[in-house]
Amino acid sequence: MKAAVYNVEKKKPEIVEMEVPDIGEDEILLKPMSVGICGSEVLTYRLTGPGSFGHEPAGYVAKVGKRVANVKEGDRVFVHHRVPCFVCHYCRRGHYTMCADYLKMGFDPSAYAEYTRVKARNVKLDTIPLPKHMSFDEGCLIEILSCAWRALKRGGIHIGDTVLIVGAGFVGLASIQLAKILGARMVCISDLVDFKLDLAKQVGADVVINAGKEDVLDRLCVENRGRKADRVMTIAGSIKVLQQAAGLLDKGGTLIQFGPTEQDATFPWAPNDFFYNEISYIPSYSSSPIDTKEVSHLLFGGRIQVKNLITHHFPLDRIEEALEVKARATDSLKIIIHPNE
Repeated sequence: MKAAVYNVEKKKPEIVEMEVPDIGEDEILLKPMSVGICGSEVLTYRLTGPGSFGHEPAGYVAKVGKRVANVKEGDRVFVHHRVPCFVCHYCRRGHYTMCADYLKMGFDPSAYAEYTRVKARNVKLDTIPLPKHMSFDEGCLIEILSCAWRALKRGGIHIGDTVLIVGAGFVGLASIQLAKILGARMVCISDLVDFKLDLAKQVGADVVINAGKEDVLDRLCVENRGRKADRVMTIAGSIKVLQQAAGLLDKGGTLIQFGPTEQDATFPWAPNDFFYNEISYIPSYSSSPIDTKEVSHLLFGGRIQVKNLITHHFPLDRIEEALEVKARATDSLKIIIHPNE
């Protein structure tokens, strides 16, 4: 079979021929049909561990181990690439992505392959059958949607809040909808690309701001009765943006960091600004099976619209080109790889 494997030394993917993986009694063999490209896959420093490259799949169950009971051959499913143990110190406190076993999970060899092995814990705890009306393209988005969902929940949105989202890529546009579901009164979003902001209006943004053409803080205060935002979610992977976002928060507000910044980046901060204004800082990394279940119900029930946020499709052998489009980011939202016809 063909698979895309990331060459760490060359810092690019390579298409290789390999044997179809064998599966154990509690495992399944997945035939990925749609695999979303994640923003982390253009951050080469994040592609060193198992499961980092090719981790947003939906496809057919091609084969099941004899002890698998929750899915059968031929089922259409989404599979989450990383699953915590649920019993360790961190899991018992709800920090599932800090579990020591979490980063050990992942697909073999990757979801960017004609077939991939799904490990027992992933099969048992986070394999979700897709209903008939749900396409593979939509189903593969459960992973990234669950990450945004968890970030917004951790940010503690209250009913009536004003939420500002910085970055109008796929995650930002999905987060508009998720923030509304959680009770936000007003959702504002800023970006530098007008076509993304136009789509933001279509999916429910109350205020769109082109940060290259107008002052974000001034516009926010005009639209929000003179106040800053109660919650600011930063998606753009920039330390400068993260620092600026802190200045957009009202008293008692929360800064939610969704995406990573540049590697080893730092910025100066004034603790008293956080102290006297009771500002909270909440970073949120990845998601858990709890989040994928919750967000799948929202997606399957039509409460999240994602079809018009998918902009590009590529076959497996054009994955390098797809990653270049993703890195450019000016003319794309969600990009889907199709390992099988």
